[in-house]
Amino acid sequence: MGKTPRTYKGARTPQSLKEVRASARRNAVQQPKRTAAKSLVAKALEIITGQTQGDAATALNKASSALDRAAKHGAIHKNAAARRKSRLAKKAARAAAAGGVMPKVVNKKKSAPKKVAAPKAEAAAAKKPAAKKPAAKKPAAKKAAPKA
Repeated sequence: MGKTPRTYKGARTPQSLKEVRASARRNAVQQPKRTAAKSLVAKALEIITGQTQGDAATALNKASSALDRAAKHGAIHKNAAARRKSRLAKKAARAAAAGGVMPKVVNKKKSAPKKVAAPKAEAAAAKKPAAKKPAAKKPAAKKAAPKA
């Protein structure tokens, strides 16, 4: 008889167990920084879009600072922080240009252009007589099953 299959999928070696402990410590430090950055960015967006009252410049500054702090400690990648700051600044600039409150931008999918039937196909369809539709069949009546 063969051995029963292993069910434990976790770390086994001493170095992998140590890495599990280290990643738990890192996560305990970095997760609050990520959460704070995300919260401040969301709050800044609400102020920029006019959903809540507040100073947009201050909110933008706080969000930008939180993103920088998170990137400095490795909670998020430095390029991700730069990208988020850039997008936030663009939205703030667009809002300022629009008169203080940025309208909500909705990404709509562009629908494919409708196909226009070729002139020959239209002419051929016009010449054909309308096809007769077959009469609708009535559903067959169910026969009552004899009682046992």
